[in-house]
Amino acid sequence: MCRFAERLTAAWAASSLLLLLGLACGTALSASPASTGAASPFDARLVQLIDTDERDGHTNVTIDFACTVRYISNAPLNHGTSTAITLRLGPDCGAFLVAVTPELPLVGGASLVSGARLDSVVPGEVTLELTWTRDLDFVMAPTSNGRGLRVRLLSASTSRKAGGYVTTNEAPDGYAVNLDSSYEAFSSAQVEAAATAMNTQAYVSEIDIEDKHWYRLRVGPYTSRHDAERVLQVAQAQYPHAWVAINDESSAIEAVAHSGVIAAPAQIPTDPPLSDEARAGLLQQARTALEKHQYPEAIEILTRLQRQSEFPGRAQAQELIGLARERAGQLAHAKAEYEEYLRRYPDGAAADRVRARLQTLVAASLAPRSTGNFGGAAQQDHWTMAGSAAFTYQYGQDQISSGGTTTTTNSLDAILVYGDLLIRERGERYDFTARVDAGYTANLVTTPGGSQDRTTLAYIELSDRHTGLTERLGRQTLASEGVIGLFDGLFVGYQVASNLTFSAAAGFPAYTSYSQFSSSDRFGTIAAEYGPYRGVWVFDGYLYDEQSADATERRALGLQTRYSEPGRSAVVLADYDFFFQQLNALTLMGNLKVGSHWVLGFDADHRRSPLLLLSNALIGQSSPDLSTLKSLFTPSQIKQLAQDRTATSNTGVLSATRPIGERWQLIADASLLELSGTPASGGVAATASTGLDKNVSLQISGSSLIQASDLHFIGVRYDNSPQQRSVTLSWDARFVLPGAWRLGPRFSVEHLNDPALGGVQYLYLPEVRGDWTGKKSVFEIDAGYQLQQQQTLLGATPVPGQDERHLYAQATYRLRF
Repeated sequence: MCRFAERLTAAWAASSLLLLLGLACGTALSASPASTGAASPFDARLVQLIDTDERDGHTNVTIDFACTVRYISNAPLNHGTSTAITLRLGPDCGAFLVAVTPELPLVGGASLVSGARLDSVVPGEVTLELTWTRDLDFVMAPTSNGRGLRVRLLSASTSRKAGGYVTTNEAPDGYAVNLDSSYEAFSSAQVEAAATAMNTQAYVSEIDIEDKHWYRLRVGPYTSRHDAERVLQVAQAQYPHAWVAINDESSAIEAVAHSGVIAAPAQIPTDPPLSDEARAGLLQQARTALEKHQYPEAIEILTRLQRQSEFPGRAQAQELIGLARERAGQLAHAKAEYEEYLRRYPDGAAADRVRARLQTLVAASLAPRSTGNFGGAAQQDHWTMAGSAAFTYQYGQDQISSGGTTTTTNSLDAILVYGDLLIRERGERYDFTARVDAGYTANLVTTPGGSQDRTTLAYIELSDRHTGLTERLGRQTLASEGVIGLFDGLFVGYQVASNLTFSAAAGFPAYTSYSQFSSSDRFGTIAAEYGPYRGVWVFDGYLYDEQSADATERRALGLQTRYSEPGRSAVVLADYDFFFQQLNALTLMGNLKVGSHWVLGFDADHRRSPLLLLSNALIGQSSPDLSTLKSLFTPSQIKQLAQDRTATSNTGVLSATRPIGERWQLIADASLLELSGTPASGGVAATASTGLDKNVSLQISGSSLIQASDLHFIGVRYDNSPQQRSVTLSWDARFVLPGAWRLGPRFSVEHLNDPALGGVQYLYLPEVRGDWTGKKSVFEIDAGYQLQQQQTLLGATPVPGQDERHLYAQATYRLRF
């Protein structure tokens, strides 16, 4: 206990400075915007925050945007090393509806999310691509406020409490190098020759494609595409048709060599035999200790059972002791126990599960992973530090030509400096974490405004593995407790059992990372999560209350149910505000694998837009706050004004994906969108409904077409709404260059028919992207030129109208340590 007290004192001293620095960033500048719920006017970023939160058995990814977004589709839907999420921007997105500069958001937290990128081809629509470090199952759902997404990574999560990597996924990594393919099986000699030539593990993968059975000779797996591409360059000397395979394993990897596995000596009975009742009682005690995270106690009990002669529950005890040692961070011992299970019970009921766990531990102990990532397995009783720093320069120029007159303005000229630092100490019982994500934006444009600092996260956290208690204090974000964006305050979680968790949080909403600390608004929430139930169901619920001054902003009950198993998944989210007695959001999302090739997805979403809050009554009013508005209207009138200013959004989406051959994939989706109008009241004019917006898109992606491991995306999109019609064609490619460089040219053209503009518009967008990836650093560049030409009709003759040009460029250097 004294030893822990010394550690805690040292940790508190180290993290207090971090926490004070982070909180100071949120309060230092008087120019920082108040908590209005809107993004800073000087912040050109649509993505405000991407953060990861490691839990026991899964990882939550929180994505917050500067304005409301509507989920359209994502591909792949629920399994792979990445997913591209298509989103439609809401009416409050302002300038983002016209043009969105590509963004490379930094990801804080765990190592499972290796990268993020935001792009826009069609005005009013964006694509956010998230990349994982390995092959994962995942589900996603929008937040109740409509300004975020929550992605849950399943099956392969870094365990916060145990310090070891725990998964039941059969393919722990998403990248491999495909050396050769054949209709005939490869011999052991061929596999061993490949392993020797490439100096790594080789294996044979099998897959059925269009009624043909293929055998594929491969090396890997690898945690990043960059590592796989380096191996590819070497492999092509002996295997000229080699290419990078991404997330396409259909069965467990059978590696030729299992390096890193410690052989387990056979257990010899040494204790006097116990009765069957006593053994059953000890086994139950071990299970209870595991559920309470009392791993040393569980290991001690299970070791006693190992010293018994063979009995009916002996196989269960052998599996459980491997699991207990794994969760306690004793990975070498866990491997040995799993090996012992397979030696003694090769056809046991849990043999497949044990093989999957052992395979994951083996993969984790192969060649060193890329460094500088959060959440990597830490040594027991050891302080660790990880972090990243980034420097970004952004430039944008607008030019408008009309009637022989040209006007040029600088729309963007900014420098962004960002840092993310995490300090962690893992003990036998306690885990301590201190973390700060902060940055500074220097606005160089000579327009009203200025530079600002920002604090995304700044907190300290203490977890007790024995009791299941976790406390976190500071600026933070939560995944499912109904909180709006960031907040400054306290979070407490209690894991009652392995499948039941309670949590509570209270504090002051921060809304954006640029918000200074303010106590004008306050909230409290309690939540519970149960699952997995029968291995496929997870149930979440929360109660949320927010107050602004002496008035209730929002008081809601939220329920979420997730169902996930191979080939199908679904998410249902409901949020009911019983202060307004209104349904705030109801969402149903899911996907289903049909046959051996097709995957169908669906999304039905009904919500209030923006989120129903009492402060919505201020929309269109001259009053700066609710206190001033109370002098003009009664409380019941203000409540009605808030409902009148809040529209209703309805979205429906159907999508389908299908592989074509070994290197092609087809992605199609159709969606319906509608935003209701709002009535006139309180001196504010009515707004009209947008009507029903219908759009259809088709995309074909292929790899290794021009060179090994290149990627190509060819798409067409048709949009038809009461206001306008448009057709968009796009091509996006990615090529590998020597010296760890990648190049991504892109081009799109849109034909827009908008009667309100008096003619048609053509939008051309050429763009080039490039990046260089080192062991601990990344350099990324983006540049594009958007040309928008308008034509009006003079009788039947097209007449040139206004031309608009937008040039943008940005460069980012990131360092991980």
